[in-house]
Amino acid sequence: MFGIKIPLEKRIPGLDLARTIAICLVVFAHSLWISTHFPPLVSWLMQLSGTIGVEIFFVISGFLIGKIILRMINQDDFGIQTIFQFLKRRWFRTLPNYYFVLILNIFLWYLIYQKFPEKIFLYFFYLQNLTTTSPAFFRISWSLAVEQFCYIIGPFSLFFLIRLFPNRNKNLLFLLMSLLIIFIFVLVRIQFNYSHKLTSIFSWNQNLRKVTIYRLDAIYYGFVMYYLFHENYIKIIHNQLLFIIGLAGVFVLHILIFAMGISFENYPFFFNVLFLPLNSISICLMLPFLIHLKIQSTFTLKWITYISVFSYSIYLLHYTIILHGIKTYLPSDNLIGLPLFGYTVGYWILVLVLSSLQYKYFEKPITNLRD
Repeated sequence: MFGIKIPLEKRIPGLDLARTIAICLVVFAHSLWISTHFPPLVSWLMQLSGTIGVEIFFVISGFLIGKIILRMINQDDFGIQTIFQFLKRRWFRTLPNYYFVLILNIFLWYLIYQKFPEKIFLYFFYLQNLTTTSPAFFRISWSLAVEQFCYIIGPFSLFFLIRLFPNRNKNLLFLLMSLLIIFIFVLVRIQFNYSHKLTSIFSWNQNLRKVTIYRLDAIYYGFVMYYLFHENYIKIIHNQLLFIIGLAGVFVLHILIFAMGISFENYPFFFNVLFLPLNSISICLMLPFLIHLKIQSTFTLKWITYISVFSYSIYLLHYTIILHGIKTYLPSDNLIGLPLFGYTVGYWILVLVLSSLQYKYFEKPITNLRD
């Protein structure tokens, strides 16, 4: 499929399914930019889906990176060199694709607007949204900046904790570090709540959810879940119940509370401080069930796996390159009905095709160099 061979037996189908759902939710959400004439229900679902998708990515990333780091700190030779080796492998996976698409974005922006983007140099160091919302250019990169800083904070924090407490159980220090980071950034958001007066869910989205300094706990919920999973605190017989509770949590947080009239304007503390952690916890509760999930249909499994594998390229390309480009040269704002449906489906197909090509001819070859 797509001329790419991926050994299915080495994958975790449930996590590939979660990653596929996440990237589909993100692309679906950003499709709202095509036109304001989608049916009301579709438009409403598009507005809801983006946040869920990105938060799923954060939790899955935390779970998988937590697994690597927990194994790493238990090596006899764990030290600064080990951390840099870990970062080198992560950066081979993430940076070339990021910089390639960043340069494409700069070129496209100049082509369309005849000028260079604001604060362009910040994007080369993932600083575009460190303390404030990023400029209009390459907006989806905000989540990548959050993850890059998380990758650095965790391993170095563990290094110093292990040096301070050399005789302590390293796995417990891993848990302590994760919980400490979560606690610190909950406090940071409490401080934000009392020092900022936001007026809407849109301003919350731009000034808190997408700002790195307020999101540095984002992947550490996945760390905690991996610790609980690794230490066998979660029994297989409870997986289905936890999944149902987690799914119910996502439903309540993203649909029910709004249907009940719970708004940012009336409950700013809930959204500023509690909403994102509760969302991460809900997603975490679904992971044990997904890890053991088996997908019987080979056809379905292949599609899920390939979309999951392409998800990073899809994320980088789908919005500020593909949709920005086609909207510039094929305007869609006034489309309605069947033409809007055809434009949207065509856009989705183009995203899949171009992302598969980027993965096959750029992302995969570059990632292979790290080995």
